[in-house]
Order: sequence, then C-alpha cells, then structure tokens
Amino acid sequence: MIIPILLLLTGIIFLWFGSDLVVEAAKKLAKKFNISHALIGLTIISIGTSLPEIFTNILSGIKNIKGIEASGVAIGTNIGSCLTQITLILGVTALIGTMYTTKKILYRDGIMVLVAIAAMFFFGLNGWVSRLEGIILIVGYFIYLFFISKDAKIVQNIRAEMHSHKIEEINPFISMTLICVGIGLLIFGSKFVVDNALQIANRFGLAQSFIGVMIIGVGTCLPELSTALKGILKDAHAISLGTLIGSNITDPMFSLGSGALISGFFVEKNLLLFDIPFWFFATVIALLLLKRNMKIGKEDRKEGIMLILLYIIFVFIKIKFFM
Repeated sequence: MIIPILLLLTGIIFLWFGSDLVVEAAKKLAKKFNISHALIGLTIISIGTSLPEIFTNILSGIKNIKGIEASGVAIGTNIGSCLTQITLILGVTALIGTMYTTKKILYRDGIMVLVAIAAMFFFGLNGWVSRLEGIILIVGYFIYLFFISKDAKIVQNIRAEMHSHKIEEINPFISMTLICVGIGLLIFGSKFVVDNALQIANRFGLAQSFIGVMIIGVGTCLPELSTALKGILKDAHAISLGTLIGSNITDPMFSLGSGALISGFFVEKNLLLFDIPFWFFATVIALLLLKRNMKIGKEDRKEGIMLILLYIIFVFIKIKFFM
C-alpha cells in the first residue's frame, strides 16, 4: 500500500504545478485579448480541468460497448466531481480569499448550472441516458459556449489583436502552449491520483457507484481545486470562481453527453433519489451565498464553513444510507 500512497502524493504535486502554469498563462491571455478572467475560467480552464471527467465518461462508454458495464463510474464521477467543487472546494477557497461575481455572470451562468443539473436528472428519470439525449446535452453545451463568447466579443478582440502591428510583450502562442502543458500535468496528475485511489479503495471492496461518486469524482476535481486555490493566491479570483462554475456546466453536459453518445448510460435509482437532488440543493445554496453581496470569501467565513458542512453532510448520508 505504500507505493499507491506515494504515487497519489506525486499526482497531487503534478496537479499543483500544472494549475500554476494554467492560471498564469490564462491571466496573460485575458490581458492580451481583453477577455475577462471570469470568461477564461468559464471556458478554457473549465474545459481543460474537466478533461479527466470527459475521458472517464468516454472510456466508460467504450467499456459499455465492449460489454463491461461502467455507467455508474461515468455518472458517479460527474456528480462527485461537481458536488465536491460547489461545496468543499468553493468553501475552502472562500476561507482563503475572496471571489467576486456580477449579476450578469451569476444569473447567466448560475442558472445554466441549474439547467444542466436538471437536464441530467430528467434525462435519467427512466433509468437510461440515451445517445440522443447525449447529443442534446453536447449541442446545448456548445450553444451556451457560443453565446457567452459572442457576448464577450472574444472573436472580435482576437481578430483585432491578430491584425495589430504593435509588438506586444505577451506572446499568445507561448501562453497557449503553457496552458496545454499545464493541462497535461493536470491530466497526468489526475490519473495518478485516481488510479491509486482506486487501488486503495478496492482493498475495502467498495461498490462501483460509490467509487464513482466518492473516489473518482473527488479525484478528478482535484485540478479544479488546485486551479481555484492558485487563482486566489495569485490574485485571479474570477478565474477561481469561473473555473468552478464552468466545470459544473461542462461535466453534466459535455462530459456526460460525450460518454452517452457512445453507448448510453444506465442511471442508478439512488443517484436520482439522493445524489443529484442534493447536488441541485447545494448549488442553489452556493448561488444564494454569492448573490448576497456579489462575492464570497474570507470577510464572512461562515459562508465557506457552511459549504464545507454541506459536503460533510453529503458524505455522511452517502456512507450511512447509500454505500
């Protein structure tokens, strides 16, 4: 058991350095193209840090086609990752620094998170997320990306920069390369963490659905934890919040949709009875806390503590009644 533990710690170190590269490069891109930190977090970083969930869902779909049932791993990973982000990670980050939002971001993206969770719930009510529903989730996700990118005038800003003859200190290609390297470290580190966490969990004979929600889900959201903390420590608060909100949209729509498109997924009843409703409830609480003063942070530590307690309550109920 010593080797898996050491490899798990190694994975966490990769996550930390990877997130550092991503945050710094994203800040430079935001500055060069006049794109807000929040939008960078909602798009580039949230997709990049969700790659472990995306690949988990795709591989689960491939296993289903091969006759190896892995639906519980796929759906459980999305739920576990997102719920951990919106409670534990947001709470811990809020205890360290302050994250600000705007009414526009809160209502547009916050509502989109709730829509994504609701879509996942209603599609799974019959116990099956079909290929067609997977396509609907993916198309819905790209429509959302199109509107927020159009709203922020990203294309116009990038085109203007490309046609500019001014010599800029910031090289966008270097920044994008660093983001790719950072995301690579995040993925590599996540694989170390998840693989070895599974080895440790298997020693205790845990069920597939439990592993998906409590082990893999938590492991695959470590990139978001690292990136959110780095964002706070490096004064890129909007990247931290944007990453967490963006991942809660990416995972239930694009990650789940990608896997379901391959094979379709079975949805366990206990996920519909407890996990998804609790996730929806916790998200509403988090959004209401943000709405109070358009921020959440160390000025009012009760907010962060409340979110952490929500996660602890979830874990207790999950272990006690749904293990």
